[in-house]
Amino acid sequence: MKTTTLFATIAGALLVSATAYGIGAAVDTPRTLMSPVDYSVAKKMIEVKAHEAVALCRDQESRQRDICKAEARAEERVRKAELDAQYRGTVAAAADARLARVKAQYDVAKARCGDQRGEDKLSCLRAARAEKAKAVEAAKLAST
Repeated sequence: MKTTTLFATIAGALLVSATAYGIGAAVDTPRTLMSPVDYSVAKKMIEVKAHEAVALCRDQESRQRDICKAEARAEERVRKAELDAQYRGTVAAAADARLARVKAQYDVAKARCGDQRGEDKLSCLRAARAEKAKAVEAAKLAST
């Protein structure tokens, strides 16, 4: 092979690889459209709203207060998980958000069982656990 042909081939290969790299860099998009600053601001807002919701629960009577607090905390966890899923933009983060929603529903159901006594409370808790198990299984199936 002649030297000029060899240099032309190498130069052509370098040009093609540089073009491919440039196209790859131009096409590569971030997983999220949310900046880290926006994420932290949104997270703070969720925390502030949750604190306000828990503060509103203080005016209620004891059992209702416990249920209200469980609902407020559950809502906070779900919103944070959804925000995290939006920020990360991954399938795993979306699956984590679904699981957080299921666990939050379970916590609220458990709090609602708290005012019952004896066998009624046990059956309520069993039903809540069974519902959670079905929902977790459905959430895992949805993520695969």
